[in-house]
Amino acid sequence: MDHAKPATVAYRARYVFPITQPPIPNGVVTIQAGIIRQVGIRSSVAEEIDLGNVALLPGLINAHTHLEFSDLVSPLPRPDGTFASWIRSLIARRREADLMPMAHRISRGIQETLAAGVVGVGDIFTGDTAAMSAYDSAVPSLHVVGFRELLGLAPDRQAALMESADAHLGLRANLEARERWRVGVSPHAPYTVGPSLVEWAAGRSAQHQCPIAMHLAETSEELELLADHSGPLVELLREVNAWHPEAIPRGTRIQDYLERLSMGHRALVIHGNFLDTEQQEFLAQRADVLSVVYCPRTHAYFDHPSYPLAEMLQRGVRVAMGTDSRASNPDLDVFEDLRWVAARYPQVEPSQLLGCVTAAAADALGLGNFLGRLMPNSLGSMLAVGLPKHDAADPHELLWESSTRRVIG
Repeated sequence: MDHAKPATVAYRARYVFPITQPPIPNGVVTIQAGIIRQVGIRSSVAEEIDLGNVALLPGLINAHTHLEFSDLVSPLPRPDGTFASWIRSLIARRREADLMPMAHRISRGIQETLAAGVVGVGDIFTGDTAAMSAYDSAVPSLHVVGFRELLGLAPDRQAALMESADAHLGLRANLEARERWRVGVSPHAPYTVGPSLVEWAAGRSAQHQCPIAMHLAETSEELELLADHSGPLVELLREVNAWHPEAIPRGTRIQDYLERLSMGHRALVIHGNFLDTEQQEFLAQRADVLSVVYCPRTHAYFDHPSYPLAEMLQRGVRVAMGTDSRASNPDLDVFEDLRWVAARYPQVEPSQLLGCVTAAAADALGLGNFLGRLMPNSLGSMLAVGLPKHDAADPHELLWESSTRRVIG
């Protein structure tokens, strides 16, 4: 019996942004059975849909978030202005009895993520079963890298943390067969996991060919704890009976963690707000493995010094962007983070900025072979962005004035 050929359609737009090359005026993207077949100024198929005054982009990638906090309506408070006081608010939030079930919180975050035009996300979570049910309920167009968070300095907790990570990584074959989500592991931060656990997790990343993510060089308080076991984070950990100085040798450096992370298959350095020149050079030299994820509006929420975005990009560091969670950001719209950055970093090429939420972010998560670019054999998940009527010397600048967005394909 003859089978009907897969539907083929060509989308025309005022501009097509392939990411791999300059924007194409009056460009066309041809999709067959959900896969991009052609990108250019004409199509070989008869059926063509003219989308009008829009830009066609790859679907966006949010490289870092915590969807389990998606029930929050505003960022959590920092009563004394310190990062440690925000962590106190986070701990208190997790202990509240009236919390929405985790699966519902994650599902709410997924829906908000999809509404923002995101097709790929790196989500760090603390509950396996709830996350699985929420991810399974998502539409197939959202690709999730689910990082199992590891958190705890106590020596008697290390075996349990390793066991939970191994159980999560053991799901890989079953989950990836669904072509919806992939697994990763996330030793939380230098103040909650020691270097030995990070090294173990990086080894598992290499063994399982999956990504590892870690919050690193996020605050000056973190650097103070590492240098001499002092500061607000140490005080907080003592309050909650979680300070185990033997797990973190005094004088441990950010570089020590970077070297361990670089042993993984691919590693995401989340935030990297306080990376020095030497560390940035190290990241640039190992850009095939290491990526930095900048969370712009979260960075601003904590009043950190200006982010070294231009310097890192100039050195060749692979920089992706993420929203972080609603605990530190008003929403999960990574395109709004992108526009926020464009308004404050005029020295950075707009094409580089767009890459931070498309190709660079996809590559950081290990999704770059089918997301993040408009090119033959990539998935046809695209974002149509409404444009103003006027022209610009660089078409990328029109994106920052966009009024509407919708997913195509």
